[in-house]
Order: sequence, then C-alpha cells, then structure tokens
Amino acid sequence: MTDRQLEQVRMFTKKEVMSSAINELRGYIIRNLSSVTDDDRRQELMKQQRLLAFEANAVLGDDEIAQSVQDKVLRLYSPILKRYNEQE
Repeated sequence: MTDRQLEQVRMFTKKEVMSSAINELRGYIIRNLSSVTDDDRRQELMKQQRLLAFEANAVLGDDEIAQSVQDKVLRLYSPILKRYNEQE
C-alpha cells in the first residue's frame, strides 16, 4: 500500500468514527423523544435528529460541507457526547 493510499484509509476511518459519534448523539435524541410530551419540544427534537442524520452522511464527504461538519463534531458534539457518556 502506498503512503497516499494509507493516508486515504486513515482519513476515511476518522470520518467513519465521526459519523458514528453523530449517530450516537442522534440515538440519545431519539430515545428522549418517547418521554417528551410538549409538542414544541418534540418538534425541535425531531428537527435536531433530522439534521444529525444529514450530518452523519455529510461528514463522510470531501467537500466544504464535510469539513464544516467535521469541525462541528470536534468542537461541539464531542463535549456533548462526553457528558452523556459520563452520566451513564
């Protein structure tokens, strides 16, 4: 395997880990939906989980959107997931 191919594999693996983290966060939101009775809050959670579904796929790309989502995972979602995992 060439160095270039190896770097491509590493980058794709990082993207898959980020996609998995986004889907983990999405799972927390979906589980919370069952306990929410307020319709406005429920709609907000539905909107968030749809955005996360989009981002889980978008993070795998090579374009500007993927770069933005990758940055969002590192800066925003990672601390949130860390808090969730510490609570369990």
